[in-house]
Amino acid sequence: MFTAKLIPLLATLLRVKGDCLTRSCQTFSLDVYQDAIQDSEFVGHVFHSFTTVNPIQCHTWCIQDCRCLSFNFKENNAEKYCELNEGSHFAYKSSLKHAPGTRYYVLQRKYEAKVKDYFLELTHFE
Repeated sequence: MFTAKLIPLLATLLRVKGDCLTRSCQTFSLDVYQDAIQDSEFVGHVFHSFTTVNPIQCHTWCIQDCRCLSFNFKENNAEKYCELNEGSHFAYKSSLKHAPGTRYYVLQRKYEAKVKDYFLELTHFE
């Protein structure tokens, strides 16, 4: 029973850590429910669109492309779509539009750099 409760929690939280051998690294995080702006989409800045199975897969594609700063996850009946954006609502506020059934996510990056024996930490929202 404990495992049954843990699996949905793990499916909604995602944390990916970069390579820290260079004394600096990036960490990406995603909470599928808390990080979404519900019923909104970022328009006019899409550079790639494709079908997907869930927002976690969309997030994974976004962090693998350095152009991606945000993404839209759309559910239309049984179809699910992902749109990777070259911008975010922080720079283009008027591009965030009301769109029922769509969730908008901003890529959240956390940078860490090792300086001597200390870590500097900076959270950056694209």
